[in-house]
Amino acid sequence: MPNLRASFAVDSDRLKGFGILDPRSAHALEIFKSGTLTSDERLYLSLWGSALLSSISFEPKRRIIAVGETVEQAYLVVSGTLVATQGDDIYRLGPGAVLGLAEGVINQPSKYSVISVTAVQARVIPLHRIDAIVAKLPLEVRSILQTVIKRTLALP
Repeated sequence: MPNLRASFAVDSDRLKGFGILDPRSAHALEIFKSGTLTSDERLYLSLWGSALLSSISFEPKRRIIAVGETVEQAYLVVSGTLVATQGDDIYRLGPGAVLGLAEGVINQPSKYSVISVTAVQARVIPLHRIDAIVAKLPLEVRSILQTVIKRTLALP
């Protein structure tokens, strides 16, 4: 029997209520600096507005990540709804969710299948850029990063 294990989404309606329609606007920066946003909202706006990431769209019912496959690129969900499954466990995902980053950084196959429920807009996080940055980090920081990722993925 399927189990809803978790649900994650930044409240994009709340951000729209602040008048944030473009994460790069002066108004968005003013709200960002005001201290009224949560840490999840601040991270979401930072990644959404990053000039280093390109945009991609997925139509409804599209498999984005398949269980057991190597993750080639990660995604930040900007808008839309997705479902991730792992066996009988179901995870509902929305704006602010990051797909495939932890697996991609340590080159592990995905433990989840992710399918779009609605039309989804996302920002592409190129893993080759992450690899280049991680390679330049001090060994201690790389070890911390590896530990955090393994905990995130519940790996030994």
